[in-house]
Order: sequence, then C-alpha cells, then structure tokens
Amino acid sequence: MSPELERLLNALWERDTCEPTELARWKATVERLIEDARSKAPGASREQFMDAVLPRYEEFRRARRKPPIVPPKA
Repeated sequence: MSPELERLLNALWERDTCEPTELARWKATVERLIEDARSKAPGASREQFMDAVLPRYEEFRRARRKPPIVPPKA
C-alpha cells in the first residue's frame, strides 16, 4: 500500500471515530489528502477517485475493528 493511501485511510478512520471536538480538523485533513492524491491523477474525477478508495477503506475498517469479546464458559 502506498504511503499516501495509508495516510488517507488513517485520516478517514480518525474522522469517523474521533471526538466531536476534533471532527473539523480531521475533515479538513481528509479533504487535503484527497485533493493531494487527485492532483497526482489529473484524469480522475472526485467521484471516480472515491469509488476506488472506499472499498479499500471498508477493508481497512474491518481490519481495525476489535473482535467481539466472548464471555468465558461457566
């Protein structure tokens, strides 16, 4: 995974899981990272870019979720 994609996925995760007081900062960071990445692929629209990123983000989210805690058997 490229460092740019990893930074974007981490920023999306932080935006989605941060405290409300940090939300504006993470939204701005996500927007900046999206625009930086899109500038390196000038032919792609924002929609096309996000269509490519969102499946990777879903995988990233699944990997970051903590497994449910199974109670010990009595």
